[in-house]
Amino acid sequence: MLLSLMSLALAGAPGPALHVGDPALLFSLPAINEDAALRAVARTSVALSDFTGVGAGFPAKAAVVHFLERAGGEAQLAALGRVDKKYNAKGVRTVAVLAGPGDIAAVSDWVESQHLDFPVVRDGHGIVVSRYGVRQYPTTFVVDADGDVAAIGIAKADLESALETVLSGLVGK
Repeated sequence: MLLSLMSLALAGAPGPALHVGDPALLFSLPAINEDAALRAVARTSVALSDFTGVGAGFPAKAAVVHFLERAGGEAQLAALGRVDKKYNAKGVRTVAVLAGPGDIAAVSDWVESQHLDFPVVRDGHGIVVSRYGVRQYPTTFVVDADGDVAAIGIAKADLESALETVLSGLVGK
């Protein structure tokens, strides 16, 4: 029942690379907002294995991995920030993956201007994007505590509501 609920909340699979129930692909990327990364994992790069799977250094009940581009990203980051504030105390960790190249100083200034409490990491060469099969932005993956994909998709309407539906099913309201 839980998997079908998640599929409804985040409809539209991004590609064939991962499916619900698959082990999430591990990654480690440099944080753009290093202060948030230091608070989350005590270093300036963030790995999915920090939060999920066997031996997680900062174990979480779930991790939200949200892939976005800078264009239109402010609203997504704001929605993720609200979700993070609500679910962080319940053991959910949020990581935004900013895709694509760009002037690092401009990207850094843009991310810092958002005043986020969760890390935003940069996939400048698109390696993680490619491995995850992301073809459309934004695309969100929810990974459970065991490191398995619990939900994949592109929120059809409201990212915040879609994530709340998925997360409340994993960790409660």
